[in-house]
This record gives sequence, structure tokens and C-alpha cells, in this order.
Amino acid sequence: MNKKIKGLIYTLCILVIVSVLLAACSSTNDPDNSLENIEKTQDSINSTKKVASEDPLVFTGIANLFANAPAKDSVFWKTMEEKFNVDYTVNWSPQDNYQEKLDLVLASGDIPDVMQITNTTAPSNLRAANAGAFWDLTEALGDFSNYPNFKKLNPSAWILSKVEGKNYFIPRTRGNLDSALFIRQDWLDTLKLEVPTTMEEFAEVMKVIAKSDPDGNGKIDTIGVVPNPGYFAAAFGTSDPVRDSNGGIIHMNLTSNYADYVEYMRELYEAGAIADEFALFTGTQQEEMFMTGRSATFVKNSWHKFRMEEETAKSDPAADVTLIPHIKGPKGYAHIYDLGYFGGMAISKKVDEEKMLRILKFFDATSAEENYNFVNFGIEGVHYTIVDGFPSLTEEGKKEVNNSFNAPFIFATNEFAKVDSPLAPMDYNLQTREEMKELYKIEGKVDIFRVLQSDAWTKEWSKIQDEFESIEARAISGAITMEEFRSYQQKLVENPDIIASFSEFAKSYEEFFGE
Repeated sequence: MNKKIKGLIYTLCILVIVSVLLAACSSTNDPDNSLENIEKTQDSINSTKKVASEDPLVFTGIANLFANAPAKDSVFWKTMEEKFNVDYTVNWSPQDNYQEKLDLVLASGDIPDVMQITNTTAPSNLRAANAGAFWDLTEALGDFSNYPNFKKLNPSAWILSKVEGKNYFIPRTRGNLDSALFIRQDWLDTLKLEVPTTMEEFAEVMKVIAKSDPDGNGKIDTIGVVPNPGYFAAAFGTSDPVRDSNGGIIHMNLTSNYADYVEYMRELYEAGAIADEFALFTGTQQEEMFMTGRSATFVKNSWHKFRMEEETAKSDPAADVTLIPHIKGPKGYAHIYDLGYFGGMAISKKVDEEKMLRILKFFDATSAEENYNFVNFGIEGVHYTIVDGFPSLTEEGKKEVNNSFNAPFIFATNEFAKVDSPLAPMDYNLQTREEMKELYKIEGKVDIFRVLQSDAWTKEWSKIQDEFESIEARAISGAITMEEFRSYQQKLVENPDIIASFSEFAKSYEEFFGE
């Protein structure tokens, strides 16, 4: 190396050293460049480097499919994977037979790394948790100090989703306002009928609709209602515990209150308000019947009201939909008051502890408040824009964002998550909120049997569920008498194996509800 080059290098080194010293001197005089701030900045840089250098978390999952699923090669999914440093592959399964698919997966033992659980008290899911198929997350979660976003989730959800006092599921939290009954207001107007407020009024309205031609097609072919115990049975007292002589709690399906609900539906069937083949209808088919003008009512999450109006208008431009949050019954209200969560995510015990902890961190990150819009509506400017404070879907968003979009994630609690429609303008959503708030006024009650747990019931119900549902359908359709249905219930109540569940339900009720 010649002398000129050596001299040039020496000069450059001196200049670099001087510039560093000058920067250090200036930092002591600039309060914004204090040593503390420099250290914080350096920590942030080191942290970023650590995350960037860490290999992506590669894992698989299964999730509930209502509509089109986000494609793995879509802009959203690629952005999501880059944002959270993951490689997340989801196997989507249709909503109508989702639990059956989970049962098959659990039975096979070939469990994906994470599973969306839509029913935390489903017998097969409880058996899987108790058998060690899922990670017991209780210790890892601790006091949530390592999971600040989990700590902000609806606290009751962490309690009500436990299995024998342990957290096997990360609850997918939300508010308590959820589903309602939709009814064709334009048909009520045509037939000069009022919106029913009691179960008696509802029955009369359904009978009139069944004998009329509200859609004007010249045929008496309109379905009034499809039996739905999730909404209607509560009007007959199924939300309240019914105890046996020993203080045990009898499952609602075996109570006289539930039989009263069945008898009510039987009366509607006899009047022609319920279709002959009602027992075969899937949830998707029920929705299609409402949107295409075959059915007068449908139970669904309240945020679907706007979409229902748009869809029904395609076949009938005069279509108008009214939302009914509750109907007064003889022993309560027909309504749905949510638990504050809908299922959760379970982590397979087959993954090692390190991977389990990384999965927890991933879901904690997706549940950050600042990520709520991202995991629910996609990329701002691509899938949605903010209009008057609300996410408003773009044309691209309307194609991709639906009620399957957020299924593989955990997200921040939002009281109106199942009320606000991303398709609707702000004033529409605010009105829907006010309508659904009526549930607060009647002090809505949760379905306790979506929470209570019993090993004995889990075992026996798996044996008799199909038979019970078949006999219930036969009672509604008139194939057997109500006396036969009630006798069948009594036979089950006297079954020693089922009796064992009553004390377990009572113990679980005390654990969850403190009574």
C-alpha cells in the first residue's frame, strides 16, 4: 500500500473519531439525547434485530369457515405473516359440520398445532382437554405479566372458559351483545301486523304469515320460523337452574321448561308455520331461506342485519328487516345474552414448550388493541378506510372480509364486535347498538349450559344426543305425543349414569357463578 493511500485512510479514521466525539458531546447538552434515551434507543434496536433474526414461527391450525377464507397467498395473509414473523397455515372447515370435523381430528390424534374451539363445553373438546391433548396454559399465563394484551381481555371470559379450574383455551373475547331474531318488516306491514313483543304475539304472527301470501307469489308457501332453542327456549325458563331433590342441577334438555319450549314449537308446526323438513335444515340453509324470501324469520348475529337487508332486497326490492333482541315469555325472555367470548384457541400438547410459548406470544400480539382493525378488517387503505371513526370496507374488503376473516386469531375485546357491521355506515351501526342495548334493560341471562361442565354428562350425552334430537323433532312434528316426549325425558332423569351429572353440574355452577 503506497504512502498516499495510507495517509488517506489515516485521515478518514481521525475524522470518524472526531465526529463520534462531537456527537457524544452534543448528547450531553441535548435533553432529548440523554444517556437514558440513547440506551433505550439501543435496546429497541437490539430488540428489533433479535426479532428480525429470529426464524418465523411455523405452525398449523384449523378454523371455522362461514364464507370464503383468506388465501395464504393474499396480500393480507402475507402482510400478517410478515408483521408477526410467522408462517401460519390454516385448514378451513365449513361451519355446518365444524364440530364433527374437530371430533374426527381429535380421534385421529393428528392434531394441528392450534385449533379454533367454537364450543368449550362440547363433550369431545372436554375429553380432549382432560386427556391431555391440549396444553394446560394456566401456569404459563400466570398473572398475565408476560401477556399484557391478554390481561386486557374480558376477564369473565378467562373464568367461564376454564375446564376444572384450568385454562386450556385462549378465549376469543367480545361483548355480551350478540345475536337477535330478524323478521321481515315489509311482510308485517303487508299483513297489517305489529312486531311481536311476547311469545303469544309471536305465535299469532307466525300463524298468520303461514296462512298468507306475504311475498305475493300467489302461493301459500312461506315458512314462519325454524325451531331454535338457543334463542326461544330461554322464554320458558331454561336459563335458570332446575334442581333435583338433592340440590343437583338437571340439564335443561331434561326439564319441564324445555318440554314447554318443544310444545310451543309443536303448536307452530301444527299451524303450518314450521316446514316439514325443519330438522334437516343446516344453519347455512336457514340463512339462504331468509335471504331469498322463503322464511319470515332467522336468528343470527345482530351485525348481519345490514347484510340481510341488502341480500333480501336482491330478490325483493321492497324487503325490509327488523331486529328483535328479545321477546317476553312465560318464564323469561327469548333472547341470546353472550358469555363475553365465543370459543377459543387450544394449543396441541404435541408442540414443545418453547413453541407453545411463542404461539402464546403470537396470539397476545394479535389481541393488542392497535391490531384489532387489522385482524378483523384487514389492511387500512386496501380492505378498509376509517369513515366517521368506523372501519368502512372498500370494494376489495367486501370481497375478502367476512365472518371467517378473524377466525384464526385472538383479538382485543370489543363490546360491539358482533353488533357493528363493517358494511354499514356509522349512523346505521349506532342505531343497531341502541336496539341491542335493550338486552341490558331486561338483565339478559347467559345460557348456563354453555359453561357448566360434567364428566358424567359428557359421557352420556355423547351416547344419546342423536336419539334425543330425533325424538325432539318427532315431538315437534307430531309423530309422537308430548306425553311421550316428557316420559322420555323422565326416563333419562332416572338414569343412574345421568343422575351422576346433576351433582357435578351443581358443583360447576358454584365454581363459575358462586351460588
